[in-house]
Amino acid sequence: MKTKLAAFICLVLFSVGHSFGQSSTTEENKFQFGEPEHFLDGYTLNFQYQNATAIHMEFNDGLAKYEWVAGPAKGNGNQDIPYRSLKIGENLYLVNWHETGIKDYLTIVFDFEKMIVHSSIIIGYENKPERTLKTVFRSGIIDHLKIPE
Repeated sequence: MKTKLAAFICLVLFSVGHSFGQSSTTEENKFQFGEPEHFLDGYTLNFQYQNATAIHMEFNDGLAKYEWVAGPAKGNGNQDIPYRSLKIGENLYLVNWHETGIKDYLTIVFDFEKMIVHSSIIIGYENKPERTLKTVFRSGIIDHLKIPE
């Protein structure tokens, strides 16, 4: 009985100590959750998806701008879109924005070290007959990257 009680007390103390250790934060982990960040301001780039469509993008003053430069949507785009970004690694950024006018929501990972992009996009989430709901999950190659100095 004493052995079981001692084992139980040790287990409880270990669990409590372990949970306190997980709730502490390190000095470099000072995120301001909910606050929009604009880490890509000044960046200009092109990227091409594996289906041969391509996009030109620019980020300035907290706003994104894009234009399709290859594929069926060539010439289409949008501008003055408020964007948010998060630096998730060295030369690695998570970006999202909501195009409320056309009912699209985009989440993009830019990996400037490997020069690749990964996109997850909900297109036409209102699901109207003229613009039916579609999801996109694609990767592509970044080129013509210009980083602010």
